Amino acid sequence: MKEISIVKADPHSLVGSRLNQMALEYMAYTLAGSEKKNIVSSTFRKLWKWDGNRFSHQYAFEARKGEQTLGMITCYPVPVLNRLAWPTFKQLLSYRKLALIGYNLSNLKSLYSMITMKEGHEDEFHIGTIAALPASRGLGVGSELLKFAEKQAVQHGFSKCSLTVKKENLLARKLYERIGYQITGEINKPAFSMYRMAKTVE
Repeated sequence: MKEISIVKADPHSLVGSRLNQMALEYMAYTLAGSEKKNIVSSTFRKLWKWDGNRFSHQYAFEARKGEQTLGMITCYPVPVLNRLAWPTFKQLLSYRKLALIGYNLSNLKSLYSMITMKEGHEDEFHIGTIAALPASRGLGVGSELLKFAEKQAVQHGFSKCSLTVKKENLLARKLYERIGYQITGEINKPAFSMYRMAKTVE
């Protein structure tokens, strides 16, 4: 049986961009400025292919078994994540134009929740998105991706790895707790509620 390997993400990977979108769930609508499936998908394909945004292949790694992508993770130091906020918005605006503004003016609660959310602290290496294909769940893909991100944290000189998880996502929270992540705070916004979680790595 082939082992799962973690590799640098491919900018042309359709599965990688889809997994990024899956990880965000309903939050992807605010970013794409639409709830239409084809528009959301095309927006995340563009972000994945382009450099210099927080959802880019540039900051992503894929879990593969042979040639098949099973999962994906994006991770970066929090200072880098914070610097990517404005370039990400500019890329979204250049692609979606007035439709992005129109959607968000009609959904101010979601927009406010997104732009005021503080995901991590400056001394942390942060996992922005993580997802596995439904068919691959139970194979340990998520655990392997998390372990890989933690090694990246150490290589970048960080002793803490952090992530956020929606409060209603009990399965994901249990996985994170099982491998050593602890709740360090809460993010309570009008559109969503999350836990901040962190783990000391070495």
